[in-house]
Amino acid sequence: MTHEKEKMHFAKIQQVKESGEGSLLGLTNVVGIGIGYKEVKGEATNETCISVYVQKKMALEELESCDQIPKALNDVKTDVIEVGRIEAQAFTSRVRPAKPGYSIGHPRVTAGTFGCLVRKTCSPCRIFMLSNNHVLANSNAANIGDLILQPGSADGGNLTGDAIARLSRFIRIRFNDPEAYNLVDAAIAKPIGRRNVIASIVGIGIPKGTVEATLGMAVIKSGRTTETTVGKVIGVDVTVAVGFGSPGVAYFRNQIMTTNMSQGGDSGSLLLSEKTSEATGLLFAGSSSVTIHNNISNVLMALGVEIVTA
Repeated sequence: MTHEKEKMHFAKIQQVKESGEGSLLGLTNVVGIGIGYKEVKGEATNETCISVYVQKKMALEELESCDQIPKALNDVKTDVIEVGRIEAQAFTSRVRPAKPGYSIGHPRVTAGTFGCLVRKTCSPCRIFMLSNNHVLANSNAANIGDLILQPGSADGGNLTGDAIARLSRFIRIRFNDPEAYNLVDAAIAKPIGRRNVIASIVGIGIPKGTVEATLGMAVIKSGRTTETTVGKVIGVDVTVAVGFGSPGVAYFRNQIMTTNMSQGGDSGSLLLSEKTSEATGLLFAGSSSVTIHNNISNVLMALGVEIVTA
């Protein structure tokens, strides 16, 4: 089949799926409709079909005739695939081992995001959890050694059962002086147990290194509030004034600006190139229309660490 015929064939399947999905979704046990490769004995073939996703596969005799999925729709074959019950998965849960992207925080802050795992460049065996100063160190108000919760306190985390790490280092933020600029809002915490954390970012995977942000770059992040979102770099070498509540305003230089891809609680998320899965920034601020990130190179240099990579 030529490329042009393949496109026409796919377009026909899309049209058939769209016209039939309303009736299929009304059937007992059906939770979704899509386009995929037909499976035979658990192995995918090269035949494109309409995939009908069900909570559980059932024998025909167990179903009323009105709930049976047709073998084809307008000559397009269907394939029944068991997927279980599909539910929204919030990144506010307590998870062990904890994955980057989930809720974390100092006991005296609400909650932010566990960005990724990093290690000391001079001692690669020493592993740490990376996030923002204002997430792990309460905007300079914390003490080294303070316990860190997963999930954060806003998500039900408490010192009795949810302590996962201890604050190890933070870069102090300088407030209320335009001349005393900042480069990063960053901190690290040492896990209480190495088996309590893993490197794979929820919804993304393990970072594959670092890359400098460029205008127009397609980017992705996973965070506590808005979960996995994508965006585009719209500003580099940005200088910005950021409000931190009672501590005041802090001025940051050499920042990355993206389209809006976050809300409160996403602070600490690692920003990556959507194409290469390389880290490029550390999310720490935003508005209703844009999101601001530290340059990851500045973060790693300030803390003396490197990202744990694939």
